[in-house]
Amino acid sequence: MKRLLSIICLVMLAVWQLSCSKDKPEPVPEPEPIKLDRDSVSSLLARRSFYITDAWRLAGNDSVDMFKEDTLLRLYANAAALNFYIEKGSGEIMFHGGASQFPNTEMPGNALTFNLNIRIFLPTQMKLKWDDDKGTLGVETVATTSYFPMIVPGKKGYLDPASFNVKMSMEQAKTAAVKPSMRFIYEDEDPKLGKVTYKITMKPMYQYYREPGQQASAKYVVFL
Repeated sequence: MKRLLSIICLVMLAVWQLSCSKDKPEPVPEPEPIKLDRDSVSSLLARRSFYITDAWRLAGNDSVDMFKEDTLLRLYANAAALNFYIEKGSGEIMFHGGASQFPNTEMPGNALTFNLNIRIFLPTQMKLKWDDDKGTLGVETVATTSYFPMIVPGKKGYLDPASFNVKMSMEQAKTAAVKPSMRFIYEDEDPKLGKVTYKITMKPMYQYYREPGQQASAKYVVFL
C-alpha cells in the first residue's frame, strides 16, 4: 500500500511539474530591424519636395511640440520646402527659393496647397549619406547658414525605416488609406534636459499644376 501511495505521489508531482512548464510563456523573439533598400529610397526621394508637418522633442516622459515651443519654426517650415538631391544614397538637402501656402480650393480631401519656386534651389547645409549598418539614410548638418540660423553643425540623424511611406505618384498618394510621410530622428544632449530625441515628420509635395510655358513656379499639394 505504501509503495502504491509513493507511486501515485510521484505521478502527481510529475504531472504538476509538466503543467507548470506548459504555463511558462515562451520568450518572444525580438523583431528583426527594418532595413531599407538604398536605391529604392534614393529613387523615391530624388528631386522630390517635402513639407515638414511636425517636429517633436522627447526627454524622458515629456514630449514637446517644437512648433509651439518656438513659433518661428513653423514660419520656416511654411516658407522653405525641402528638396532631396540624392543618387545612390548620397547627396544633400536643398530647399526651394520661395514657397507660399494658399487656401486649398482646388484639391479634394484634407490637403494643403502651395506655390513653389521651381527655378531656384538653395543649400540647407545638410548632407545625405547611406548607413549600411542601419539600412537607412543618414543626414548630417555641416554648417549654419543665414537661411537656417537654428541649424547647428555636426548633428547627425537618420531616416526612421519604419516610418518610410513615400508614393511615387500624386494619384497613389491621393487614394492611399495612409497618406505618405517619413520621419527623421536625431538624438542630442541638452545642457538642461540631458539626453533628448527629436522626431521630424515630413510629407511629400506633388506638383499638380503649372501654367504652359511657366518656368519659375508651380502649384503643389500635400495630402494630410
